[in-house]
Amino acid sequence: MHSTLFRSTRLILPALLAAVLLPGILPAHPDPSHTLEHLEEHLAETPDDPELLRQKADLLLSAGHPDLARPVVTRLLELEPKQQKNLLLDARISRVKKEEGTLPKASALVAAHPKFAAGWLFLAHVERDAGHKDEAVTAMRKALDLTVKPSPTDVLTCAAWLEESGDKAGAVAVLDQGLAKIGVLAGLHQKAIELEITIGQHDSALRRVDALAARFRPSVDLSIQRASILEKAGRFKEASESCDSALALMQAMPASRKTGPAWKAQFEAVNQRKVKNIERAATN
Repeated sequence: MHSTLFRSTRLILPALLAAVLLPGILPAHPDPSHTLEHLEEHLAETPDDPELLRQKADLLLSAGHPDLARPVVTRLLELEPKQQKNLLLDARISRVKKEEGTLPKASALVAAHPKFAAGWLFLAHVERDAGHKDEAVTAMRKALDLTVKPSPTDVLTCAAWLEESGDKAGAVAVLDQGLAKIGVLAGLHQKAIELEITIGQHDSALRRVDALAARFRPSVDLSIQRASILEKAGRFKEASESCDSALALMQAMPASRKTGPAWKAQFEAVNQRKVKNIERAATN
């Protein structure tokens, strides 16, 4: 942080205003360094510190106060007019305020900073706001390409947009990209399984179930899911074997878990499913 010879009254809330308004503006944050009050203390010493100003603007925007964030961002643009994070904050205010210039700002941001993942992510949502679904997918995929470890939510959002457009294979590819960058996440694998079943990629779906079992250990639910996939693939003998695995896992449960009616009902249902699959295998 660096010192300046003046204090900008446009940027620092008076102490009285802060005392009255801040408790209602922002909830308490577990990290005091991230509270607006704490930022104000530092800004009192270095009012033109860009990082502190960005933190302040982000907090105000996140709390739903774009009008309070506006003068902070205005000062940031005076200090660093081409800084990508400053331009993003400015565009975020425009989006919250539903201003017509939001899309041009977002487009200009990624044009000036083509490797700025956050800019592409923002553009994706702005394009979506405007009803430009294909452009939104393109921008979101660019954001995911540039992000070292993307948010699972962003990965699922992109997959959902692709699924909506009818590109289920593309959605699976995005989920696999996310898994490659993030690691094994049940939610991403389960969404991929759901999609792969609908497009007949049963072997790939089964490999995902096996990966989940290896990562989180075998379970009754995963064994039953495996049986369901095999049934859809018409592989009834293997489906009966998966039912057998589920039954074995249920029988291995502690005695206290096997006394209730729910356990007995599930055990009987899986056993009947096993029998039915054996019968179907015999006729195929």
